[in-house]
Amino acid sequence: MGNNDKEEPPTDQRMVDDAFSENIKDDVSDTVTSNEEMKEEKLILDEPLNGPNVEKCTEKELGKAENVSISNDDILQNITDLSAKIDSLNQLFSEKTQHMEHKGKIIDQMHKELQKYKDDIYSQVLREVILDIIEVRDSILRITDFYLKKPEGEWDIPNETFAGYALDIQDILEKNGVEIYESSPGDSFLPLKQRAIKKVITGSKELHGKVAESLSCGYSYNGKTISAEKIAFYYYEEPAEIMAKNGTEV
Repeated sequence: MGNNDKEEPPTDQRMVDDAFSENIKDDVSDTVTSNEEMKEEKLILDEPLNGPNVEKCTEKELGKAENVSISNDDILQNITDLSAKIDSLNQLFSEKTQHMEHKGKIIDQMHKELQKYKDDIYSQVLREVILDIIEVRDSILRITDFYLKKPEGEWDIPNETFAGYALDIQDILEKNGVEIYESSPGDSFLPLKQRAIKKVITGSKELHGKVAESLSCGYSYNGKTISAEKIAFYYYEEPAEIMAKNGTEV
């Protein structure tokens, strides 16, 4: 073996060097592979979902997208159903409003017709009363003219003729449903049908508060008083003799 020949390293040292070289190659290869994968993932993220990289999405991501699509469909369906219900309610409200307006018009028309009917009745009743009063007035004028044509000393109208006009008016009132009433002395006082306007002193306790005299008749229509009877009533006062016994000065 010459001096220029290099000495071979021991066997163990060669194995260590070979292993070290292999590790370096593997690290370089992994680094390159890792960089390429990062570039591909970046391209996938940068491109649209519907682009050519859709196929590279994982099954989990596709599942998420499908769930979102289904949820949106449900929301859209709910909105559609709600819109249909609102349209139905609007239609029902419109029909109800039209019905109420029609009903209101009918009620107004019926009210007007009823009011017109009442006015016609009042007009007919009032017309009959007016005609009867006109007849009484014409009769008074005829009687007055008859007596005025007599000599001056014979102008006085007899009481019987004059009182007859009260009976004529009474006939008119009764014919139209008016009741004429008059109380007698000693009758009980009725506040709803009578009005006391004069006091008559009496020494009888039994007569206290009762009717002493009817000053004018009362009038009622359909059971309701339209003009109360005017009366004088008894008012009890203790006699002078009794007052003296009690020590009261007369």
